[in-house]
Amino acid sequence: MTSSRAMKAAAIEAAAIEAAAIKAVAIEAATKECFVDGSMIDVTSFVKALQKRNVVTRNKLTRIIESTEYLKLTNNNNTVVLTKSIFPAKPVPPPASLPVAPPVKSATNSAPLPVAYPVVPQVKGATKLAPLPISLPVAPPAASSTKSVPPLSVNCDTLAIVDILGEIASEHLDLEDTGVTDIFLDVGSNISVKTNGECVQLKKAITQSDVSMILERLPGGGPDIMRTNRVIFGQTLHRLAAVVYDGSITGITIRVGRNVSGLLPVFEGIVEDKNVLLCGAPNVGKTTTLREICKYLSRGKCLCLIDTSGEVCGETGNRRHVVGTSRVFRPADPAKQYATLLDCVRNHSPDVIAIDELNTKSEVEVCQTIALRSIQMVASVHGNIQDLVFNPMLNKALGGSTQALVSDRIAVDGRKVVVQRTTRPIFDIVINITRTSDGLEYSFIEDVANNVTRIMEGKPIHIRRRRMVEDELWESREEVLYPCE
Repeated sequence: MTSSRAMKAAAIEAAAIEAAAIKAVAIEAATKECFVDGSMIDVTSFVKALQKRNVVTRNKLTRIIESTEYLKLTNNNNTVVLTKSIFPAKPVPPPASLPVAPPVKSATNSAPLPVAYPVVPQVKGATKLAPLPISLPVAPPAASSTKSVPPLSVNCDTLAIVDILGEIASEHLDLEDTGVTDIFLDVGSNISVKTNGECVQLKKAITQSDVSMILERLPGGGPDIMRTNRVIFGQTLHRLAAVVYDGSITGITIRVGRNVSGLLPVFEGIVEDKNVLLCGAPNVGKTTTLREICKYLSRGKCLCLIDTSGEVCGETGNRRHVVGTSRVFRPADPAKQYATLLDCVRNHSPDVIAIDELNTKSEVEVCQTIALRSIQMVASVHGNIQDLVFNPMLNKALGGSTQALVSDRIAVDGRKVVVQRTTRPIFDIVINITRTSDGLEYSFIEDVANNVTRIMEGKPIHIRRRRMVEDELWESREEVLYPCE
């Protein structure tokens, strides 16, 4: 009897193993079908490929993807990303209709690549400044496949935070961790620290006396905190803001500032003489990147920088080490940032105007006026390119949008009312910045007008990714699909 039960259990286990193996083969086959021409695809297409192979996906897609070593979900679970090649090492010859790049080493002989740059031999992407994906019309690559650059240098004035927070910092915070970006201190709650995008609660509880002590230690007793709710302190420009409830300060947010030098190779050869827009989530490095671009573009040019909050340059008068020879303007009224932009054009003969954080429709309209006067514009904004395309307040920066009635012949997926661009974008290049566990990653979106139209139509756009890996600059080109709203 016992032997019969054991045999039955063994048979069930063997059947389960066989079913799992069949399912794994089906998932791999679906992956190979979907990821022939890129390393990203929308969830809907991947689900269809799985269902064709009788893989049940209802409420199980996340579990299916987690069961693999070569897939992950991104963009709020709307996109499937191939993180590791599962294709044969031997490259597949490109179709005759596509431009043929010089031969590349096979994936087995090339240097190991970061996970963020999966190698898909059919596409031939993600190498160190090596041949670009053959699915895009590009010029032949340089003979050298590697570009050595000076390593990045990151500096953080941790002593300034310790001076403000006292024992709270010395006993409870690890400020040497480069992943720490924000510190949240709210009365009646434990300290919360954002590290690599994740908030972690510490054991120390904050009291009203802690908040009062921090405010008293601010430089100059916290000038302007009630007017602008921002105080910049320390050599690396940390930012402190208050949480106000019913007229009283009940909490404090400290954004940890860092100086990053050595980013120039990421932008060199791309941002010269072009209008540049920096996009990204809060605290992803837009202001740090803006400093480096201003330092670079101010060489031999008159660059006027509008630093409304003081976050780019701080309160100090010695700005040369931060933004080079840029001339820095700080509006007396933050709500009239656009007026300072116009004043620079009228009275200060700028070659380049840079502004940190476009916030209003008026500011975007002024930027459009400036760009039409042959003055180079550099600006930053919160959100990615898709957020901006569908933002009615700011989308004029990328050409605006309007609804149009089209004929059956050009209707998109049967929809006769479509969203279209209304005018030419202000910016020639959009740089989307994302923070990964390995550092900052820069996605360059060129040919902005065409790519904005493709986003509105729900089509994938072409991007160029760059990042620093120790003392080497890595580049890849690929297609990314932003779900059409």
